[in-house]
Amino acid sequence: MAHILVIDDEAAIRRFLRISLVAEGHQVSEAVGVNEGLAQYRHLNPDLVILDLGLPGSDGLTLAAQLRE
Repeated sequence: MAHILVIDDEAAIRRFLRISLVAEGHQVSEAVGVNEGLAQYRHLNPDLVILDLGLPGSDGLTLAAQLRE
């Protein structure tokens, strides 16, 4: 079982991913934006991040670079 962090500003996408991933036995956490996503990542240390590249306020590529640091 992996712990997966979904970072996306669209509730319907987060809901779809949560339902699908939980059905496969994974633990899922969610974040809505860049700041929340970065904070959740640092706090939870997930095994995998599913990241929307079109987040408001900053793009997902910038956040991906921050997550790699």
